[in-house]
Amino acid sequence: MRLEPTRITLARARAGLTKAELARHLGVEPRSVTNYETRGAPERLAPALAQATGFRLGYFTRGEVEPIDGTRAFFRARRRTSARVKHSAVAAGRTGTEVYRLITDRFRLPALNLPDLSGMEPESAAVTVRAQWDLGVMPAPNLVQLAESKGVRVLGLPGSTSDVDAFSVWDDGAPYVFLSRQKTAERARFDLAHELGHLVLHSGSCLDETAVTDIEREADHFASAFLLPAAEVSAVLGREPSVTSILAAKRRFRVSAVALAYRLRTTGQLTEWTYRTTAGELASLGYRTGEPDGILHERSRVFTTVLARLREKHGLGTEAMADLLGVPAEEIHGLTLGHALTASGTGTPPPADSASAAGSHDGPAAGEAPTAEAGSRPRLRVVR
Repeated sequence: MRLEPTRITLARARAGLTKAELARHLGVEPRSVTNYETRGAPERLAPALAQATGFRLGYFTRGEVEPIDGTRAFFRARRRTSARVKHSAVAAGRTGTEVYRLITDRFRLPALNLPDLSGMEPESAAVTVRAQWDLGVMPAPNLVQLAESKGVRVLGLPGSTSDVDAFSVWDDGAPYVFLSRQKTAERARFDLAHELGHLVLHSGSCLDETAVTDIEREADHFASAFLLPAAEVSAVLGREPSVTSILAAKRRFRVSAVALAYRLRTTGQLTEWTYRTTAGELASLGYRTGEPDGILHERSRVFTTVLARLREKHGLGTEAMADLLGVPAEEIHGLTLGHALTASGTGTPPPADSASAAGSHDGPAAGEAPTAEAGSRPRLRVVR
């Protein structure tokens, strides 16, 4: 029996190895690795492949897997982020879709409710999505749970670097968003809103280099308008608000102070001069590089609900899931936004986000992702 070639390619990409680097680990010539990724490798090489890539032996004997098409993925990343880093993130994404397959084989998740607004101006698109999701102009609730309740599959980026904040992609008819949690919770909310902008505005877009800047600018505009509705921001802050008022309002909208100040500039509530003065004062207070007294990262309702059921009803705890998929347990932990704990104690259960803990934003009218015990709300239903 020969090892599955597509699995070798994916494991190498996830580990961030070139063919030449993997060849050195295996003690073979680079052309041999090319052959392995085309026709498969001898079974005896499985231990060496596992050691080189961090994957488990069983990964390389699983069935053929089609990689996520990286040319169709929208990356929120630094301009100079290397192809190697992006390929590693996309490879992690494929494992994420396999985690979700374990879930969808056993649970019925909310149906997709994501409009195609290709070609629409971002501000109008944000208003349209808010109307379709019955949000009105009030601050958006837990955004991870909101997206999940509309059929968007939100996962983490395990082992991510500061070079990639997020990426989104359509795969097998389903929208996926992968988020890094190395930045502030406010930044993660904006990143998720940004990727939602890509999913509704750019699903049919061609990702050529000349269009990337415009596409990214449109997704940023959508995120700003979605999280900070112009009418509500105007009503709360008025014209020329002080830094003290901005800092109070940022917690209401659960965004960064810098993002709120920029929105005030685009809505005309801050003049260019006042905006620059405000931005300088915020920077001096530490808001340019961080978010003093920020919110907590938002929890996933899907993972909170199904991971316990998978463990209790199907015997699929973190270690069993990792073994079934052939990946490190830490990969499952990262992909599930930290909800799946590892035997080595990697991470701790994510604390309830501030809005959920207070019960102030996550009511059913806000489109919260359903739970198995959520009364009359739609619920995650066990299929088998």
